[in-house]
Order: sequence, then C-alpha cells, then structure tokens
Amino acid sequence: MVRRLSFPLLLLLVACDQPTEEERRAMMTEVATEVAQAKVAAVEGKLDAQVEEAKGQTKRIDELEKQVAELSSQLVSAQSQVAEAQVDIEALKKEHVKPTPEARPGRPDPEAYYAVKIGNAQARGPDDALVTIVTWSDFQCPYCSRVSPTIDSLLKTYGGDLRYVFKHNPLGFHTNARPAAIAAEAAGEQGKFFEMHDKLFANQRDLTEKNFIAWARELGLDVKKFKRDLDSATIADRVDRQQQEGMALGARGTPSFFINGRFLSGAQPETSFKALIDDELGKARAKVAAGTARNRVYDETIAGGRTEP
Repeated sequence: MVRRLSFPLLLLLVACDQPTEEERRAMMTEVATEVAQAKVAAVEGKLDAQVEEAKGQTKRIDELEKQVAELSSQLVSAQSQVAEAQVDIEALKKEHVKPTPEARPGRPDPEAYYAVKIGNAQARGPDDALVTIVTWSDFQCPYCSRVSPTIDSLLKTYGGDLRYVFKHNPLGFHTNARPAAIAAEAAGEQGKFFEMHDKLFANQRDLTEKNFIAWARELGLDVKKFKRDLDSATIADRVDRQQQEGMALGARGTPSFFINGRFLSGAQPETSFKALIDDELGKARAKVAAGTARNRVYDETIAGGRTEP
C-alpha cells in the first residue's frame, strides 16, 4: 500500500535547508497526529460496519422469534386436534360404527360463554375469586403435565382473584389415566388432592397402584382408608360423571380450559391465559363496582351460558 506523505514530511525530504530543532519537532508531531487520526478513522469504520451487522442480526432474531411463537400456537392447536382424533378412534374401536357429523360434537366456541358448574370438583383458590379456571385434564397426558407449572404461576400472579378447578377426562387410550384420577380423588378424601396431583404428573410413566399407595404413604395419608377409596364406586362414579360433563360441553381433548366460562384449548403459553384472565377480571371488577358480591360473580357470569358446543 502506498502511503501519502504529509506536507511537513515532504519538506524534510526535499528541502535543501536543514530545519531548526523546533521546526523538526513540530513537523514530527504533525506527522504523528495524522497517523493517529488515520488509525482512529480505520477503527471507527470497522465499528460502524460491526454495528450495522449487529442491527441486521437483531432484526433477524426478532423475525425468528415471531415465527417460533406462531409455530408454537399452531403446534398447540394440532396437539389438541390429535387428542380429539384419538378419542374418536377409541370410540370407534368400542362401538364398531362409522362416525357421522351429527354424532361428533363440535368444539366449543372461544367467543361464547358456557355454563360450567363447579359441583364437588377439587379447587385451589378462594370461593369468591373473580376469575375461575375450570380444566378437564388427564394424568397420563403429557400436555396436561406440561401446562401444570403455568397454572401454578398464574395462581401466584393473580392471588385471591383466581380460582383453579380440576375435573377429570381420562382418555380411553391412556390406560392408567382413570386409575390415577381415582387415586387423586382418594387422596382428596383426606385433603391431599393437589399433593397427589403433583406426584402423578411428575411420575407419568409410573402410574401403578403400588406407586399410588407408596405416594399416599409419603403424603402422610391413612393408607388403609386410601386403599378402600381406590375401590370406592362413589369415587369412580365421580370421575366418570366429570368426564361425561366435559364431553357434553365439547371438552373432548386434554387439557381443555374454561375461564369464567370461556373456552381455551391445549397447553397454551402463559400469555394466552393472561390475556383471557385479564379481560374477564376487568369485567368482574365492573360487576363488583356495580354491587355484585364477589362470591356471586362467577355464577352471574355463566348464567345463561351454553351447555353444549
């Protein structure tokens, strides 16, 4: 690379007269300054190029994050549809008939309100919570297990404004789901439903009666009573009735949620739950401001709601 010489340096090279010491120092200082400025300019140029490259990468990351979020939503919907299709397959195996459009209930309308009753279902959160989530779940369903931490997070976030109600939908192709549901209800008879609920979801590959009894012992339950309740026709009937109730509403896949009577399908991201909860919370607070007692908000919200898809 050919370097351009500064004017002072040229004078040193071509001038016939020798410069004074002071002139020589001034010339060398100017040369050094020009060299330093050239280096700084080169570094600034590299930095500018790196900044522009980083901006391009950031934009690309944002685009990828949007694509991931969209694909995640599509995956949840597909998973829910697969679960529903499996229900149909099991029904066909048992009935040996071809389904007709009339025989297959439709899915709930997410814009509608449904009259989802609490009944004797297990619940977390206060009875006068302004928003109630009712879920139909299956202890052998991986998506039900996956969404469980999301529910825990929501209960912490909304505190006394949120109640979570658990109902059973043990799908036929999950052979251990119904015994697990009965085990959870048996633990619930001694006030430990959600403790057993956590054990079951944490050990989905080991849902056996032997383990149910071992976990009951770990939870400090009366094991003799627990064993009797595992064989209780009343508890088994409770599980079956809850499943039938969910099917009648169109909650055929798991997990299915109704938030103050509004349907949400699948193991959705926490943001999807929050959007619906916040909407219903605003409406509930308006009811309270207008004079509705907190413990009447849920019943008033679902009054007149649909009872089928």
